[in-house]
Order: sequence, then structure tokens, then C-alpha cells
Amino acid sequence: MEELVTSSQKAHYGQFKALVATEVEPFVEQWDREQKHPDSIIALLAKSGYLGSTLPLKYGGKAWDFITFGLLNEALGRGSSALTDLITVQGMVSMTLLKWGTDEQREIWLPQLARGETIGAFALTEPGAGSAIESLETKFRRIDGSNNLVLNGQKKWISYGQVAGLFLVFGNLEQKPLACLISQGTPGLEIEPIKEMLGFRAAGLAQINFHDVEVASNNLVGKPGYALSHVAPIGLQYGRISTACSATGLLRGCFEESISYASTRKIASQTLGNIGVIQSMIARMGTDLEAARLLCYAACRAEDEHLPESFAKTLMAKYHSSRAAVRAAADAVQIRGASGCHESSRVARYYRDAKLMEILEGTTQVHEHLIGKMFLDQVKTTSR
Repeated sequence: MEELVTSSQKAHYGQFKALVATEVEPFVEQWDREQKHPDSIIALLAKSGYLGSTLPLKYGGKAWDFITFGLLNEALGRGSSALTDLITVQGMVSMTLLKWGTDEQREIWLPQLARGETIGAFALTEPGAGSAIESLETKFRRIDGSNNLVLNGQKKWISYGQVAGLFLVFGNLEQKPLACLISQGTPGLEIEPIKEMLGFRAAGLAQINFHDVEVASNNLVGKPGYALSHVAPIGLQYGRISTACSATGLLRGCFEESISYASTRKIASQTLGNIGVIQSMIARMGTDLEAARLLCYAACRAEDEHLPESFAKTLMAKYHSSRAAVRAAADAVQIRGASGCHESSRVARYYRDAKLMEILEGTTQVHEHLIGKMFLDQVKTTSR
């Protein structure tokens, strides 16, 4: 894929990888054990402009194209999936506000999000709904004699919910989907940390409880009835691009760790890499990596050029890269044998983190449903 990116994009990618090598990889196992990120690494990402990478300059962003954004996520994904998740959710909230927020909301929140002064959380998933976002049980109700609303309900598995200062929350108002902004510290907002996740342990996941939370009318995002059809898809599209590229970075990590180990580990008089079955695993891993890179590039380019196929290409990129990352992580552990099953091995963390890639921003099965229907609809259209 190197020949497809510009010299500027390539230079940025080199900077991203250098930062990961010095500021992320030496500490990631500690963060994973402690199940949190220190303020210092979040501050560094903010200072580097990574938290507002695609936001316009007027809001304090970098105004980077999506290919550069994808390369950022790929580089970070090689080092820490949980840290990359911060880039994901920060972008999901900020880019949704850029599209659907009011002028006042943009002026107040986007500079704070870009500078990392406020961490955002995309509060969509619920305990009983998961990927079935049309089944939201979080409810808004009107306050008599006021334009304000009251919110009750729960959200769960919310990335960076433990540290977020701003929540973009989705619920229903009289059977119409509605989105709103709620700040940390609002009366009735309760945050319950979620620990001991399989992967993404440092991503600060939380359950968010709303007990008669009053929502001012100027904190509504979009119109009632449009939250799931128009507002949420902006964030989900952004999240899928980010996750696809992050999974590709994890896949690259598995590939690089595997070829390094296989080329040096001796079995009797030969290296592990001379064994046919090991070569087969590495062949599959390397080919999946190249395919994932190309699919992610195509998705990012389509988003940059506002092509109508952007949604479809993003779905395919996320679907392939997340599944390929799971396969690669399993093979990477297998290649290392017993040592790959111990927490001292980087591939053990890759193995745990990879599985979550098939669940974030829509499960593999949701993607199969959407992609399969998309292909079938194309046949129906061409046969008319």
C-alpha cells in the first residue's frame, strides 16, 4: 500500500510509528495490568493533535484527511488497541457534533474535544440491546411547562465512560429516537466502572446510569426521530473506519512478531520458519494484512472523496480486518506455543484485544447481514 499514499501521508505515518515505539509500546503491558491509561499519555496525544485529527482548523483540529487518520489508527493499533479506542470515541463524538450539532454546541465543545480538555463518550449501547440499536430502552420524557426533558435509563460497555467529560446519549422520546449531550457531574448521572474485560482493559469502559437527569433543550442534537437514522450513523461510520484501521495495526503486530520469532526460534537443527505449517500460517497472515490495508485505504479514500460507496467500503474494511485480526492473533499464539499463552508475551494481549474488534461498532454478524443484503440489492438493481 506504500505506493498509494502521498509523501505527506507517509511522513505522518513515520511520526505516528515513532511515537508508538517510544511512548506506547514500552508501557502498554503496565496499562493493561492497571486497567487504565495515565493522564500523561492522553495529554501527549492531545498535544500531538491526535484527538482532533480530522476536525477543521477553526475548532483547533488538524484537518487531516481520512487516509492520514487511518494511518494514525493503524500505527496506534500496533501498539495498543485500548489507546486507539480513545482516538475512535473522541472522533465519533466530535465528528457527529460537527455534522449535527448546533453552532453553539460546536463552538463550546469541539475546541475542548480537539485539545483533549474534554474526553467524549458515545453512549449508544445498552445492557439489553447490544448491536440492536433500534431497541433502545433509555427514555426521555417532557417536563410540563418547560422545553427541557428528563432522561432515565442505562448505557453499558461505553468506552472511556470512566473519564469522559461529555456524553453523547441516545434514547427515545415518545417512540422517536433522540440524541443529547450530557456533561459529567450532571445531577442524576452515575458512572459505574467496568473491570476485567477480556481485552481493551485500559479503555475505561463503564455503565452509565441516568436517574431523572434533566436535559436542557439546547443540549439536544438533531431533531426527534432522526437520532438513529441520521445522527448515530455519522459516529458509527467514523468508528468503523477507526476500528478497521486499528485492527489492521494489530494484525501487523501479529505478523511482525510471528516472522521475527519463527526466523530465530530453533527446533533441533532448523528454525521454526522452515516448517511448512508455520509457513502456511504466516502466508495467510501476511496476505490478510495486505488485503486489510487495501480495504482500509479504499474506505478512507472513499470518505475523503465523499463517494456514495463509502459506507459499503467501510463495512467491508471493518468486517475483513477484524476477522483477520482474530485469525492472526490465534496463529501468533500458536506459533509461539506455551510462551504465547503467558501475559509476558505481546501476542497474548493481541489475542484478547482482537476478539473485541469483532464486536465494536457492530458485531461481525451485523456486518454480514448488512454486506450480504447490500450485494443482493445490487443484483436486484442490475436485473431490472
